[in-house]
Amino acid sequence: MRGWKLEAFYIAIGLMVLGYLVKGGVTSKSKERIVTVQGIAETEVVAQKIVWPIVYREAGNDLSYLQYTVTTKSKQITDLLKANGVTTDEFGVMPVEISDTQTDKQLVNRPYQRYIATSVILVTSTDVEKVYKILSENTFWKQNIAVVSDDDPQHKITYEYADIHSVKAKLMEKAIKNARSFAEQLANGSDSAVEKLKSVSQAQFSFVSKDANALYKKTLQVELTTNYYLK
Repeated sequence: MRGWKLEAFYIAIGLMVLGYLVKGGVTSKSKERIVTVQGIAETEVVAQKIVWPIVYREAGNDLSYLQYTVTTKSKQITDLLKANGVTTDEFGVMPVEISDTQTDKQLVNRPYQRYIATSVILVTSTDVEKVYKILSENTFWKQNIAVVSDDDPQHKITYEYADIHSVKAKLMEKAIKNARSFAEQLANGSDSAVEKLKSVSQAQFSFVSKDANALYKKTLQVELTTNYYLK
């Protein structure tokens, strides 16, 4: 009975010590004392370029009239772009795609109008705020011009961020610095001092949109795990 109580006592002591080490993030192995902490940092990045495919469709049974309606709408859109400061160097009219619903074998219920014309005006600009203003204010809708929200990946609005690798490198440095600061706080609580960095895990980066009114602005976040020697 006495032996059993003694064994239970040692187990309890062991659990108390383990709990302290896990909470403090400090481990000891082969006389090597290490503190493990997570480093987190974030920064705002602003797109340097926007690519906006403006998609619109017209349908009809007469190809000649369909050509007229597509040309008319194309002019309405390009005139509106220019009126809002977009130059002719910043957009281009792509070739029109015509589909014949009568020859499409995948269609079960064929529409009344035989031909569907899909046209794309591709806006590419480094003046992101100017173009985004046209987009976010529903400029075409206000002028009774219907454009299409297309699920095709080729027709998605995209933003390009310049020199993102340089930004990531600086963000990693900041995350490691933050981790060391937290490691020093933990070390002070155990009457220790942080020495050199032992290892860093692979950094995990993620883009987060925090401003719904400015989707071209993203918050780039990084998360990593560091191990520091203690003395």
